[in-house]
Amino acid sequence: MAMKKCNLAFLPADGAGHIASTLEFAKRLLLHPSAAGRLSVTFLLMPVCASSFFSLNPPSSTTDIAVHLLPDLAVPSRLETDGGEDYISRVFQLYAPHVKSALAATAPAALIIDFFATTVIDAASDLQIPTYVFFSTNATFLALMLHLPALHDEIPEEFELLQGEIKVPGLAAGIPPKSMPAPLMNKKSRCYTWLVYHGRRFKDLRGIITNTLRAFEPQVLSALESDRSVPPVHPVGPVLCLDRGAAGGERHECLRWLDAQPAASVVFLCFGSLSRMTEAQAAETAVGIERSGLRFLWSLRLVESEGDGRLPAGFREATNGRGMVVVEGWVPQAAVLAHAAVGGFVTHGGWNSCLESLWFGVPMVTWPMGAEQHLNAMMMSAEMGVAAEMEIDRHRGGWATAKEVEMKLNWLMGESEDVRKVRERVREMKVASRAAVEIGGQSYDWLESLVTEFKRLPEQ
Repeated sequence: MAMKKCNLAFLPADGAGHIASTLEFAKRLLLHPSAAGRLSVTFLLMPVCASSFFSLNPPSSTTDIAVHLLPDLAVPSRLETDGGEDYISRVFQLYAPHVKSALAATAPAALIIDFFATTVIDAASDLQIPTYVFFSTNATFLALMLHLPALHDEIPEEFELLQGEIKVPGLAAGIPPKSMPAPLMNKKSRCYTWLVYHGRRFKDLRGIITNTLRAFEPQVLSALESDRSVPPVHPVGPVLCLDRGAAGGERHECLRWLDAQPAASVVFLCFGSLSRMTEAQAAETAVGIERSGLRFLWSLRLVESEGDGRLPAGFREATNGRGMVVVEGWVPQAAVLAHAAVGGFVTHGGWNSCLESLWFGVPMVTWPMGAEQHLNAMMMSAEMGVAAEMEIDRHRGGWATAKEVEMKLNWLMGESEDVRKVRERVREMKVASRAAVEIGGQSYDWLESLVTEFKRLPEQ
């Protein structure tokens, strides 16, 4: 007689930084040897997530993942909100009663939510279903989120007005105000209010699953584990979806261009799927790239695209043969970072991008543009020593001068003692990343403990 499977419900958020890693985590749970076919997964999908989800996991997929489509509701437009954090938090709030109905219908043993979905915790609790969060970024941001309600009470003024660093348990040096996440820089914004709310509700979870590993953040994880007010934290990273766009079809033209370049000679500039440059910043960046004299691959997205005509006159001619610009098109970031010709990465500092860069052993210059990227940039440089930060003006939308771009590119691809140390540290983190998810690795073992915990949950 076949044993009944333990069903886990997932409630993901849209966005490349959320849904891809959430789906990958679900697959790893199902495929872990200790699961032994005893787990199944149901994704509770809001319509705003459906397109992204099915592009990553088409209906023809053979994975043991079911889908429960939530009803199509009238949700606020993004223009009606204070920003992305406000928008997605309000959407989850609207869906709370429908999530409750879906949970009653599917009767999962546990609910695993995105970290913007804490408004549904009570719906699950009413049905005696324990809630976990898949926290798709790092433990440093998690520690800040957990401490944010206390900071809200202790510090009435805006963070940028503080003279000293912001103290957070587990972070020995504290956080400079300039490195605080973008949604926390305006306390009058609903984005800030929502993050305070989420940080408070994290204490009501059964567990927190975070996409990091102990080798990256040993001190922060130890502090979280020793805090009895914090639910158990499970570091299972790096959880990466490295095969997006890899199956079938012709290789991307940028990969064919890289094939013709010398080893470790190309600097790759790419700023995620959401970040966009203004025409003025793109022009300023182009000047810095041209002056550096380096080989480069630049994935460029403009605020209001009119093609690469917005680049300075003569840029294409001046960099002909040593550079390639992909304007508004998709670039297979993981495949680029894995290519032998790439020697450095200029990134917005999204957590998935940081993880990919370290997985493939590519040193970074971080150029944060939003979300928690400023905090990630500080972590990559000051805490981990695997990157340098681009000097930017946050009051001008993260503006960087052509001179700064030129200097940082030359530093990244140069042979100074500082960058040699960064490369060595990156090599160490590459080894640690891969060891963590291998059989017997720390993240592998954490995943196994989660599988065991889920299998022991009572049936609904």
